[in-house]
Amino acid sequence: MARKTAPNVPITLHANPDPWAASSFAALPTGEPGAEVLVGNCWGDPASDAARLARLGELCGPGQRVGAYVLALPPRPADGQALAEQLRTYAKAGATDFHLYHAGLASPRRLAAMAEALRLIR
Repeated sequence: MARKTAPNVPITLHANPDPWAASSFAALPTGEPGAEVLVGNCWGDPASDAARLARLGELCGPGQRVGAYVLALPPRPADGQALAEQLRTYAKAGATDFHLYHAGLASPRRLAAMAEALRLIR
């Protein structure tokens, strides 16, 4: 239905390759060919999150991308270097898009750390 309504608007889905996933990241164990980006949750252990992103990448078809939905609020530190290291880990796992949760709620110090991290990974 979305394609009929707005055929040129990219579709991004929160996705989980685990067939038993039960959260706001839908269980898509075979992927979703109608989406441009499959976004995985990266709020936990970076190694586990990276493995989930890599699996999403395996499910992607031609032209699809993997996104990382990265927690940048507490309990994560307001540290640009640490966040950049996480983003590098996710990029190595196949993420090409980063969604930082939640810049709109970040303090000025934390927002500066997010900006620093993005500069560092260029």
